[in-house]
Amino acid sequence: MRPAAGDVDHALPTRRGTARHRLVLVAVLTGLALVASGCGSDDGSVDEPTAAESWASDVCSTVGAWTSTVADARATLSTPRDLSANEIEATFTEVSTATSTLVEELGDLGTPDTEAGDEAQDRISSLSEQLQTQADVVEDATSDQPQGMGELLASVSAVTGALAQMISDAQAAIADLRVLDGAQELEDAFTEADSCAELRS
Repeated sequence: MRPAAGDVDHALPTRRGTARHRLVLVAVLTGLALVASGCGSDDGSVDEPTAAESWASDVCSTVGAWTSTVADARATLSTPRDLSANEIEATFTEVSTATSTLVEELGDLGTPDTEAGDEAQDRISSLSEQLQTQADVVEDATSDQPQGMGELLASVSAVTGALAQMISDAQAAIADLRVLDGAQELEDAFTEADSCAELRS
């Protein structure tokens, strides 16, 4: 028995709608596949950082961790009258240890494999010497036993001055590394490295 005319008219749009839905679904899935295949490199691998990028990131990570310790120490020593002699001495020791570790780690970085690699290594060596000079000031304050509050406050003043100088030296070194002759690769690396963001000023 043939369907009534009304039934035919009702069935055709339904079949056509279903076909259109299938076509739309196929198009969407095809588009997603193309997008997915376009992500990443052609061979599916992730680009490895260049030698300059790795070296810059290591420099900034190392200096950044030390800077955080020094900044905390400066904040602690900003109100020396609220601290005991043991607390002040412990803060001095913390800074001295952190700086010794930094100097050692900077020495382990080696020379970056870039056009200005030798100049960059020389600047890092210079920074290590600057930091060690100020670390000696902190060490002297740690080894001396202050007699009375007056000498203790004088030691705190000497150490906080040394800390400020060390932070300034570190920031200057990072700035110098970015503008060495032939160091465009290093400049780009320091600009791109997330760990360098707080050391660019």
